[in-house]
Amino acid sequence: MKLKTLLTAQCFYAILGIGYNVLSFLSVSSGGQAFSATAPLTGGLTMLLYGLCLLPGFLGYTGVYRALMGLAILVFGYGGIIKHLLNYPGGLDAYSSMTAYILAIGINVFGLVLNVIAVSGKFRNPGSAASR
Repeated sequence: MKLKTLLTAQCFYAILGIGYNVLSFLSVSSGGQAFSATAPLTGGLTMLLYGLCLLPGFLGYTGVYRALMGLAILVFGYGGIIKHLLNYPGGLDAYSSMTAYILAIGINVFGLVLNVIAVSGKFRNPGSAASR
């Protein structure tokens, strides 16, 4: 996989996460329930921060990018996957629906796979002789 393709997929992951949290925020604002146990503003800002962590990759600083994606694996692996899984079955009332629960985990599993690819260096970076 080319680095550009990986970074594009990771941007898509960030957009999915932000979108999920924006819709959750709109639900709460209109008197409904948050989609998940994660506070929508916290979740959205965390995904925005993740998106900023992709900048070193776009700028060719693949060493910094890979290190940041290692940190993302820890943060989103726990907060985005394990924490949600631990809510099953007793904490499902924190989710607006089973669909919202599955989406919360699914979006983050998608990101986890991408982050593992990034950390492992399983990407090609045409035009760059070496990592910065």
